[in-house]
Amino acid sequence: MSRGLIWAFPTLTFALAFVLTLGMTNAYAESVWNWWYTLLLPGMLAIICYLSMLREKKTGYYHLTTVPGSKKKRMLGKIISIGCAVLASNMILFTGASLGGFLLTTRVPLPGATLSVLVLTVTQLWEIPLFLFFSDRFGMVAELLVCLFLTVGGTILASTGKWYLFVSAIPMRVLCPFLHIMPNGLPAEAGNPFLDTGIVVPGICLSILWFLFTTICFLRWFEKREVK
Repeated sequence: MSRGLIWAFPTLTFALAFVLTLGMTNAYAESVWNWWYTLLLPGMLAIICYLSMLREKKTGYYHLTTVPGSKKKRMLGKIISIGCAVLASNMILFTGASLGGFLLTTRVPLPGATLSVLVLTVTQLWEIPLFLFFSDRFGMVAELLVCLFLTVGGTILASTGKWYLFVSAIPMRVLCPFLHIMPNGLPAEAGNPFLDTGIVVPGICLSILWFLFTTICFLRWFEKREVK
């Protein structure tokens, strides 16, 4: 089911953007990308993380705890695997948005959209260990509530000067110079401060630091936990 979600969520994004921009010009690809990184990608990631931990629970964490070797390395492999799934899903989204934008007219720069696949993947990695922890420790409802809080908070703060203080706002902010779309979905015209590329490298570095922090904390917690 997790593999199916990699395709299902981008397809849902394509359909949603098509309905919302029907009859409009220069809006389809912009809408696809905006709905994707502000809502549907975090939601997909939360569900995949939950299903991944659910499979482990059903086997009593056999593959992670009883097989000889480091539990931390095997869990790190799970994090990397989910990260690859995010990359694949972003590539599918890019392909559909670019093709749909070409057919329905768009103003999203193709080179910027190409770079956005990698930038968005890197800046979302920190959520994987966080969602794995909440899925394992508190269950799906708590995990989805955390996802909703981070998504809404990030959307609000991404348009302010304090975006770097809230980690979920970073992807929405650093993609602006690449896609020429503001976090609220409106196009960023020439001269708009949101097109400043000077925030890209600091934003990516902050996201990587957050990823390292959440990963180290999660792996230490998992290694010490008692499997019921």
